[in-house]
Amino acid sequence: MPIYTRDTIVNVEPFTQQQEGIDIIIGRAETGVFLAVPPEAVELLEDLADGKCVGQVADLYQKRHGELPDLDEFLGFMEAKGIVTLASGSNESGISGVARTGLEPPRKVRYHFTNISQSFAQLLFSRTVLVGSAVLIAVALALIIHDPSITPRPRDLYFADHRTLIWMILIVVGYAAVFIHELGHLIAARALGINSRMGISHRLWHVVAETDLTGLWAVPKRQRYLPLFAGAIIDAVSGALLFLVVFAQSRHWLALPALVLQVVRALSFTYVMRIIWQCLLFIRTDFYYVIASLFNCRSLLSDTEGFLRNLLARVVPWIRRVNQAGIPASERKVIRVYAAVWVLGRVVALYLLSVVTIPLFIRYSVSLASAVRAGYSANPGNFIDAIMFTFYFLMPVSLGLTLWIRSLIRGERT
Repeated sequence: MPIYTRDTIVNVEPFTQQQEGIDIIIGRAETGVFLAVPPEAVELLEDLADGKCVGQVADLYQKRHGELPDLDEFLGFMEAKGIVTLASGSNESGISGVARTGLEPPRKVRYHFTNISQSFAQLLFSRTVLVGSAVLIAVALALIIHDPSITPRPRDLYFADHRTLIWMILIVVGYAAVFIHELGHLIAARALGINSRMGISHRLWHVVAETDLTGLWAVPKRQRYLPLFAGAIIDAVSGALLFLVVFAQSRHWLALPALVLQVVRALSFTYVMRIIWQCLLFIRTDFYYVIASLFNCRSLLSDTEGFLRNLLARVVPWIRRVNQAGIPASERKVIRVYAAVWVLGRVVALYLLSVVTIPLFIRYSVSLASAVRAGYSANPGNFIDAIMFTFYFLMPVSLGLTLWIRSLIRGERT
């Protein structure tokens, strides 16, 4: 027996809609739920929103398209997503939507920093500010070309003395930089009137912060790019400022203490690594979302991994192939090109691991082992520094590498 009779009337919650290829993205910012549906589904929702009962909507659909829609299944799905609710008194059974669908409708999302005004956000990401940022970045690049010695290198992360103090500074500043990066995404979205929220996730063996920008589906595609690029823009500007400081020091325009200069060069290297990290497109970075949005590929990464898996299955018979028959032809062209980018990202990540992380790990290990063998009596300060540094730097790196290698082994067995 149908749950929704012909006389049933439903309430349609206000929803946004944006054309996305052949589909339309509908959603509710309050719950953070966005769905890709065909235009016919939007027609049904708009007719229901006009106060028409289920029977009238079905008849109109049949008149337009020559077939009866399965409104029972459609409305059940939309109710589970919080798009529609049963109007009071429209169903004699009086059964709630939760009981009918077996699913609890999505709750309202708690967004962060909603007290930031839209006008203030628009000021921070105004054309003037963006042009000024571009000029600053261009100047920093020109100085690097003019004087390559200011370019940060992996060795700038190695400190023979004051290891614990310097790395504590780097960690604190690093966490602050990550927060500002994510706040940039959030403020750029607020400039469009979109609320966002921050959270914690992981990429490979790294714990990362991230901003949920799901609400961008409610605005036209051309308006989504600035919020997606905002974090990288902030990182590039911050790195450019540090390059200018190093350049000024090299020209004796500034007189920084040696320890401060060490920290500045180390920080500039971490900003370079952040930009490179965004270019490793085998994981969901900010640049990945830009590309996926540009080419209307809502599952670009998983589809690319399926494509590569199918290529490998041609030479390794026991690998199970992935059915990709339902992927549109336009997306398949993008996937073929993106597969090469995916592989290149993996190669670059392994290269950075071999030339940055592992050599730095080995160099610190040798230095710390030497300090421990010399003992407390030889140099009490160096001995204590070595012990403290081992626990909060080398141990996490060792654990991260171990977990990553284990995941690779398990993935290979699977």
